[in-house]
Amino acid sequence: MVRTNGAETLGVDVYEQLRTDILDGRFLPGERLQPARLSAEYGVSPGVIREALTRLSEQRLTVVEPNRGHRVVTISVKQIRDLVQLRQINECAALRLSMEHGDAAWEGEVLAAHHRLKSIGTPPQAAPDAWAAAHRDYHMALFAACGNDRLRELCEELFAAAELYRRWSSGPADAHTPAEQQARGAEVDTEHAAILEAVLARDADRAVALYHEHLEHTARNASHAVEVAARRAAAAEKLSRGAAPGCASPRAAAGGTARRPR
Repeated sequence: MVRTNGAETLGVDVYEQLRTDILDGRFLPGERLQPARLSAEYGVSPGVIREALTRLSEQRLTVVEPNRGHRVVTISVKQIRDLVQLRQINECAALRLSMEHGDAAWEGEVLAAHHRLKSIGTPPQAAPDAWAAAHRDYHMALFAACGNDRLRELCEELFAAAELYRRWSSGPADAHTPAEQQARGAEVDTEHAAILEAVLARDADRAVALYHEHLEHTARNASHAVEVAARRAAAAEKLSRGAAPGCASPRAAAGGTARRPR
């Protein structure tokens, strides 16, 4: 249950919790978000929930269907591939330009950004939102010296657009054991460190190749997660159509984990 003082603060807290639950995969792609049910889960009024859902739709995390309300956005494997291809073309170009134009001060900024990311740790130990912010800062530092403001802004937009599939690439937050999550985090850490090493060695070809593969790796994981989520959503929808009143929720029956009201 949300417990805060002030209507404005309460609305922000509910929005942030819903956003985190979507990004962490606790809602299935395409799942209907009913204000009445969510208000009970989060311990707030339906009006506060509706306000949060409106903000989420503005960020393209939910979609509004006429006469049906909000649903979690869906992502197809093709959409992931298209976005990754755009990122590979533009972000790899920005990285190469940064390595051509960047000076020692830029190297220092990249090194500092990586240090901040590393010091936060990785989920589940690190807070997902804090890690995501440091992760973004590291990637943006790599492009900072590219010398092309339009290209840098495009990279920022593409990175933001990819946040949902990146967060979904590991599947639901509770779909893996802590050891499995730690292993995934260590793998990403290794990729980031290898890119940094190539950047500091001024080996542009190697840095770009590693960065390209870094994006490819996330895309493969995200595509798999989307396929798994689609099967879960189909199972939940099937159970929803046949569930009798008082039965367990479709999410629980389909193998999902219900959210704890906070």
